[in-house]
Amino acid sequence: MKGIDPILVRIGVTSDIHVDITPTNQRAVPYLVGAAEEAELDVLIICGDVSPSLMHVARFLGAFESLPCAKFFIAGNHDIWVVAYDHVTSIQKYQAINAICDECGFHHLAVAPRIVKGIGFCGTIGWYDYSFRREKYEIPLERYEGKQWKDSIWQDKRYARWEMSDPEMADLCVTSLRQQFMQLPLSVSRIVVATHHVPFRKCVTYRNQLPWDFFSAFMGSQNLGDVCQTEPRVSHVVFGHTHHAMRCEVGPITAICSPIGYLFDVPRDGLRTYVQKRLTVFELS
Repeated sequence: MKGIDPILVRIGVTSDIHVDITPTNQRAVPYLVGAAEEAELDVLIICGDVSPSLMHVARFLGAFESLPCAKFFIAGNHDIWVVAYDHVTSIQKYQAINAICDECGFHHLAVAPRIVKGIGFCGTIGWYDYSFRREKYEIPLERYEGKQWKDSIWQDKRYARWEMSDPEMADLCVTSLRQQFMQLPLSVSRIVVATHHVPFRKCVTYRNQLPWDFFSAFMGSQNLGDVCQTEPRVSHVVFGHTHHAMRCEVGPITAICSPIGYLFDVPRDGLRTYVQKRLTVFELS
């Protein structure tokens, strides 16, 4: 009897488009859409940080309207900022993003998992609990709670409004992800997790200097990575937040970050080529 060829699922991932930062970031969008179309994807995952403006988020997601594949989004910390709305909470913005995704043909993975050709997809924004801090500096936790080092401020201090502490928000995200794993049937043998914040210390860039290492405490959460490692079906975790592109192995899990980042200058190899490289494509069977 002849063997059956495995079904391959072609997945593309990127993050941190930041269309509000520079005109070059805005010009990157059509190149990203074109790269996704040329890649003939089964699944596209955007791991957050489009813009604090919901209008920008809607326009960006709407640009992929003709892309004929499953499209997943995870909000980033910039997306839930309440820059212009003193009376709005980040939870309310998170919920508004759910509606925008629905209108634009995306699924916000924070709401519920999805299955594509037998592969499960789960997601959460993540958040941080200061577990990635460098303990050698012996900086009190209160300093991290304040999100400020001398004159430098982590902007979540001003614009992220969860109405709970950072560790509480991080725990909520971990609990949500664990529940998503339980919602997937046992027939799903492989899971891809999408987060915005960094799930593994191995993926945090340290420089052995302050204030850089101080702000590295806001990259993500050790518990976020731990819950992925305790679910044996998780084979890949894709994320954003850090603007350092990487692909590495953390135990049996492949971790991938493929950000656009802040484009204050046109990339050396040209914007189109740069964007094509920042859409990382991989296949699963």
